[in-house]
Amino acid sequence: MNFLAHLYLAGPSDESLIGNLMGDFVKGTLESLSPHYSTDIIRGIQQHRSIDVFTDTHASFSHARQLLSPERQRFAGIVVDIFYDHFLSLNWPGGDDARLAFIARCYETFHKRDDLLSDNLRDIIPRMIEQDWLGCYSTIDGIALTLKRIAHRSPKVSAIIGGETDLLDQWDEFETLYNDFFPDLKAYSESLMHLPDIG
Repeated sequence: MNFLAHLYLAGPSDESLIGNLMGDFVKGTLESLSPHYSTDIIRGIQQHRSIDVFTDTHASFSHARQLLSPERQRFAGIVVDIFYDHFLSLNWPGGDDARLAFIARCYETFHKRDDLLSDNLRDIIPRMIEQDWLGCYSTIDGIALTLKRIAHRSPKVSAIIGGETDLLDQWDEFETLYNDFFPDLKAYSESLMHLPDIG
């Protein structure tokens, strides 16, 4: 999943939010990271990594990847992650006001607790907030912009530009697969809250 879903599935603490976001920005085993971060951050990183494995191996997510145009198949996981953050935005529990309040809380947490962030994430957060990356998932134009931003940061994935057309062309199929997948992901994520501590 992409940033918004990882944050939505995080535990209630600020450190769980940070750890679930940080999963894309730190390398190494959980044991090697544990001397540098709090228990809640490590658990968040662990949750992020486990969610990624669950997502990549779920039948509905695999089916969704196959719906993309041939030129985007190589990077299908990236694109479908973003599509699913779009559907999460549209179906946010409590509606749009609740979604916007959650995003505002995330931005405030990242800004106020930047001492807890990895160096590379600390460099990215001001741009994330200024450009409202988490809010962009709610519209098709925002999806298009998100894909362009990713391609700009990593030109080797430039084929993902225009991927929003695949979503529009096969909207019903993607929505059905999301609705099959996300309750399973949420249940799995909740089960991770009971894992033993690392380190």
